[in-house]
Amino acid sequence: MRRLARVIRAARTLIILLAAASSPSAQQLTKTAPATYVKGSTMAQTYLKAFVIDDRLSALRRGPGLQSVVIRRLRLGHAVFIVGTSRPKADQPRFCRVAVTRRTRGWIHESALAVQGRAGEDWRIMKLIEGSSDGVDKITLCRILDERFSKSRLVPRTMLQLGEEAERVAETLSQRTRRRLAEVRGADASLRDYYLSDAGLDRYSKLGVAFDFNESTGEFVYDGKAYREVVRRFPEGEEARLARQRLELNNRKMARQR
Repeated sequence: MRRLARVIRAARTLIILLAAASSPSAQQLTKTAPATYVKGSTMAQTYLKAFVIDDRLSALRRGPGLQSVVIRRLRLGHAVFIVGTSRPKADQPRFCRVAVTRRTRGWIHESALAVQGRAGEDWRIMKLIEGSSDGVDKITLCRILDERFSKSRLVPRTMLQLGEEAERVAETLSQRTRRRLAEVRGADASLRDYYLSDAGLDRYSKLGVAFDFNESTGEFVYDGKAYREVVRRFPEGEEARLARQRLELNNRKMARQR
């Protein structure tokens, strides 16, 4: 009888262990194999770091669809981590599932992003740079390519374009600021102080683009930082030769008198 009782107790223990092992909580504690990436699935083995390069498509949505609810719009240059992709449909493009912060995730149009280290992404950014008519956007894209895709052979060309865009901005800002500050004569501060404190420079200052002011001609002059970087980092290239010419022209602008 004692032997039968021991067998019964052992059988009950085994049943309890089997039931516990099959419970959801026990399954969560079980170590699972790492997920593998399957094209068209929403599972990825590793997160891919990417950057927003087209804010016209950068709406973060609740679902992978053009009519899905918009959570927020991500600014140009915003870093995200791709955790998966949707399977494209006939009437819908491919969307990327992204982690924006620890708590914020959503879906974003694939063409809004450039993946760091992926071949061909530098050319995509260059096309956007050359197609942009907005000075801030163009300079931002140039900085993304230079800083996030620094091994690209397009970097010298990009830096040269950044400098050229900054020069165009200097001309536009000179005209606008001249109209705004037409009545500052006789003020306590100098005209130079007012020009270099103008709110129109703020956006460019945040992008690392600085200007000087020639008080005798009443115009902003780009300080030439991007050109100097080209000469320093790529001294033997064609871009360096053009950058030296641009720097010489800038020096003449600052020395020019009415």
